[in-house]
Amino acid sequence: MNNYQFKGDEKFANTRSRQNERRFLELAESLLADMSGRSGEIVKKRYGLLGGKKETLESIGDGYGITRERVRQIIAEATKRVAQKMDHPDFLEAEEKIIFTIEANNGIIRESEMAEKFSAASDKETNAVRFLAGVSGKIFEFEEKGILEKVWVVSLDSAKRAKKIIAETEKILKEEKKLLPDEEILERLSERGFLHPESELISYLEAAALIKKNKFGKWGLIHWKEVSPKGTREKVYLVLKENKKPLHFTEIAKLIDKYELGKRKAHPQTVHNELIKDDRFVLIGRGIYALKEWGYFEGTIREVLENILKKSPKPLTKEEIMDRVLKMRRVKKTTVMINLNNSKIFQKQRDLYSVKGRK
Repeated sequence: MNNYQFKGDEKFANTRSRQNERRFLELAESLLADMSGRSGEIVKKRYGLLGGKKETLESIGDGYGITRERVRQIIAEATKRVAQKMDHPDFLEAEEKIIFTIEANNGIIRESEMAEKFSAASDKETNAVRFLAGVSGKIFEFEEKGILEKVWVVSLDSAKRAKKIIAETEKILKEEKKLLPDEEILERLSERGFLHPESELISYLEAAALIKKNKFGKWGLIHWKEVSPKGTREKVYLVLKENKKPLHFTEIAKLIDKYELGKRKAHPQTVHNELIKDDRFVLIGRGIYALKEWGYFEGTIREVLENILKKSPKPLTKEEIMDRVLKMRRVKKTTVMINLNNSKIFQKQRDLYSVKGRK
């Protein structure tokens, strides 16, 4: 029969002969084999062993014309019967493999990570892992709305520690009001007395319901736009913010795809249209945009020159003006000089320029 498929689990690779090993789905089906047709089907539908998502008690009941409570009873009876087989060598081995993988992940794994951790080849195989973990008396399912996603632990102490660390990290993010990379999160937690190993802290945070790492590897609250950008404008903003420099709209579109910020390919013209509509973005050259929060502002070169000179406490030299303008706009120096030589708006005294009429 097929060997179990695990990632990074060489410890068990040769514990039994290949002929005696079975995959999780085969084992789950074997444990349910002696159940009557309907009961077996109900359990398989509830745990997703027929493929796809797990069905709710209501949907299963509707399909068989029975109540939700009756479905729950059938599943409870089936679980008791499976529990009587838990001393079978194949089940014990599968259970040990699941426990080993959870412990290797610092004692906590999100249920949604099961497929990745166990290299499951299909939804049914993934759901079989969940089924076996669910009937085990040594593996616990834990979930707390708004704090922890559904996780598997081998000790409830792990879930309690995770809750405390997640709650403290939420406070940190709300206080700082900005994204933080791993090292800064760990530094803040350490300052507050959480001296757990780095990998343990990260494993706990990965199980958080309202904290998430964005595509650039920085932690934030899940509702923040920099963490979960929805529309094109938010994706554009995130790309500019992370790159910390003005970019052409075609380059922005490429980076949206590179960082996998959307399910669909980003089209340059769509990106350009959104840049034009949003006053957070400032056109500083041909197709090149910057963030207004960086100090850029809308306007023609003449308006930029006026703004620079009005804000300056003293008249400026041509070189000083050129340096400041080129930080704000991607234009030719001749274009700047043509506008600066407009005697109706600007005046030159010796080698210094100011706005005309300004004392």
